[in-house]
Amino acid sequence: MTDTLTTSQVTIIGAGPSGLLLARYLQIHDIPVVIYEREASRNARTQGGSLDLHPGTGLKALRETGLMDLAEEKLHSEAEVLKIMDCKKKVWYDENDYEALFNKSPDYVPKRQAMKGRPEIDRFDLRDILIDSLRPGTIQWNHGVKSCRAVDDSTYEVTFLNEHLSPITTSILIGADGTFSRVRPLLHDTLPSYAGIIMYDLTVPASNMTPTLREFVGAGGLMILEDGRCVMPQSNGGGKCKVYAGLRVPEDWLEEHPLPETGKREYVNSFYPGWCEGLVEQILMAATEEDVTVRKIFEYDPKFRWSTDLTGVTIIGDAAHVMSPFAGEGVNQALADALLLGQTLVSLYSTATPKGVESSKTASSAALHLPEPQVLHKALRDFEKKMMSRASGPMSESRRNLRMALGPDGAKKVGRIFYWIGMALTGVEMVASPFKALGGALGVW
Repeated sequence: MTDTLTTSQVTIIGAGPSGLLLARYLQIHDIPVVIYEREASRNARTQGGSLDLHPGTGLKALRETGLMDLAEEKLHSEAEVLKIMDCKKKVWYDENDYEALFNKSPDYVPKRQAMKGRPEIDRFDLRDILIDSLRPGTIQWNHGVKSCRAVDDSTYEVTFLNEHLSPITTSILIGADGTFSRVRPLLHDTLPSYAGIIMYDLTVPASNMTPTLREFVGAGGLMILEDGRCVMPQSNGGGKCKVYAGLRVPEDWLEEHPLPETGKREYVNSFYPGWCEGLVEQILMAATEEDVTVRKIFEYDPKFRWSTDLTGVTIIGDAAHVMSPFAGEGVNQALADALLLGQTLVSLYSTATPKGVESSKTASSAALHLPEPQVLHKALRDFEKKMMSRASGPMSESRRNLRMALGPDGAKKVGRIFYWIGMALTGVEMVASPFKALGGALGVW
């Protein structure tokens, strides 16, 4: 038996940042929406570390959905601070002391305080804000999607992993379900490519962050880069620390070298022997054993695009343009996607006057009716073009940054780039694109 939804309801697959913000935007414009999420509850798993939100994308999306005041209570600008060093503990860049970093003295130890503008927020805080902003019952938990199929060119059936749940049909289907989206195959069959790196995720509780480790990490994030390897501790709210440890390995390496059932911290540490005079070992061993996980990093080609004859279906966030985390753009692009798609859908609902309704009626009278299929189709295809055009730059940037960070002299090169950007932000005359100019000079482009 299939449950048929009202034709006006928007169906979102995935309760990540993009799906949640899209639902929020639709609800403040009185458009009915439901989210199907595979996790059993909002607290089913940990939500990773902190995210830096950018003015033109992530922060803008929060403002446009009336959530900025709530977010500001959780934002911590001090977490913008970045330190970069190599495995021998040589510091190539340190933002913990602003004035010293740009005093042009050849003998200074480069430190500074954060350049304001991209404040951090813990991922679970952002998710809580978004979830709490939705009407009760919006999210259907424990609804992992098994498959999606087109019943015709404008109606879709969604089946669930739980065989006791009836399939549903819908006329508007949004895939906000991540890298391995179940909605995406309706649009195209191109899978993201392995980016060449795996990432171990560890969590150090506040009680294990000794004064030595806090000084080592700094107020924000630390990047320790060596050819083909990296360790990136990140200070989070409540005094805890997330640690990301990366390795450049072949795609099938993880299947041959799985994370062991016991001794996970020791296993991860074995890839970074003696790093930073033993401080890397200290912070890895301070993590909780049961929270250690590992994942492959995937990406799409920045030039990738698709076309479809289907109407009423699209994808956003990682489902559309997954990229490596080396540009800090993933969640920002996802939130920007959600805002743009919300604006697109609201404009369609608001102008779609059904038969029998006078054109003089208010937008709310027509808000529960879909536009004509050809109008919806064009609008969604135009949305996808705008989305991918915007995301292609960050996708390219994340690819370049990963290549540089894990290449020869990664700490030195990345440190120099951040120094150049900092010089530009403090008023020193610079070329238009310090990343590209310096990258070209260093031979990484």
